[in-house]
Amino acid sequence: MKIYGFDIKKGIYDFEFNELNTESHSHPVVEIINATDGSFALISNELTHENLVFAIIESNTKHKIIAKNCSVKILMIESYNYYLHKFLKSKGIIFQNGAFLKTSFLSKNQLFSEIKDLATSSDLKTPADQRIIDCIKFIEENELEYKNLISELTSRVFLSDSRLSHLFKEHIGVSIKKYLVWNKLRQAINLYLNNSTNLTEVSLQSGFFDQAHLSNSFKKVLGVNPSSAYNSRILQS
Repeated sequence: MKIYGFDIKKGIYDFEFNELNTESHSHPVVEIINATDGSFALISNELTHENLVFAIIESNTKHKIIAKNCSVKILMIESYNYYLHKFLKSKGIIFQNGAFLKTSFLSKNQLFSEIKDLATSSDLKTPADQRIIDCIKFIEENELEYKNLISELTSRVFLSDSRLSHLFKEHIGVSIKKYLVWNKLRQAINLYLNNSTNLTEVSLQSGFFDQAHLSNSFKKVLGVNPSSAYNSRILQS
């Protein structure tokens, strides 16, 4: 695996795999997959799509990727406002069952680059509601367990538990509890990439109980074991 970018602040994660075989998983990011050599298969909503060369998977869509003898570039983007979907709509991108899939697509490299440029130059991560912005900022800057976190967030934004939960999912697409796991995973990956730290230490430093807890969460959200993903600490230039 090559890592070209891992920017938590902007919510942009840029990878390349020579081969990839994931378990069924879902995550709060839009995922763009571009085959640079060969074709891949995608399983989603109990349907198998084969011979794909390009795909855009909406956030929180459960899916499995099978890229055997196929190199793929993968761009993951945290998109919590309308800018990315507005851009995709302008390009004629229509999602069916949470995905845009192509077995032949001449302009796939150009579209992949344009999406990456948009994510880099624009703010796709900031939600429209200031209360949710405040919640995300607090989650990212503080390490609290779920029960204490909810109490702190509700007091900060002056909402009940149920109202905050509804509003958060409306804007982010996942519950606060699931977003908390996502935040811990980002921190864990970032720690591992930028420090001489083993997985056990990373697990504890990023808020997981142990390495098994990290591995289980990693597989549910990203579809692979951290050991198979962490074959390079180096961010490629």
